[in-house]
Amino acid sequence: MKISSDFMMRDIAGEKIVVPTGAAAELNALITLNSVAAFLWECLQTERTPEELKQMVLKEYDVDEETVERDVAGFIDALRYFGMLEE
Repeated sequence: MKISSDFMMRDIAGEKIVVPTGAAAELNALITLNSVAAFLWECLQTERTPEELKQMVLKEYDVDEETVERDVAGFIDALRYFGMLEE
């Protein structure tokens, strides 16, 4: 899975914001990402599995595996809900 090309992350006034483009432009919303979500967004610019994402977060942040597993799954679920993933 990877991020759909219909969405872009931009740095606006120091905040990481997801902006819908193309076919997704009708989604009249902007989504703010925290630092971990922005990290995962960057990781998903290329094809990744949930396990790869989990390992990348564990390498980048000082956090326990259970928390990472839960948070990565939640992030992926949110991306799916908004149609932001190509699978």
